[in-house]
Amino acid sequence: MRYLKVKEFLRGEFIGNKVVVCDSRMTPVASGMVTWETKNMIHVGSPEKRFDKRGHTFIFETDEGRVTVEGRRIMFRPEDRIKRLR
Repeated sequence: MRYLKVKEFLRGEFIGNKVVVCDSRMTPVASGMVTWETKNMIHVGSPEKRFDKRGHTFIFETDEGRVTVEGRRIMFRPEDRIKRLR
């Protein structure tokens, strides 16, 4: 599987992408589809689970490839991410 450039991916929308949520030791905690995102939280799965962005690592899987992102790098409101990640 091809890995995307992180900066390209971060400017896009997370909702609807498959994600694996890992803790600080890179141990998978949960996986599923991103259903909602706020400044500090990402909501994952059908019985919805909420994960704080700080302290977690997210591995997003898209049609183009896989992206690993530390939660502290995306601690912005979704609409502000484009402006801040230039």
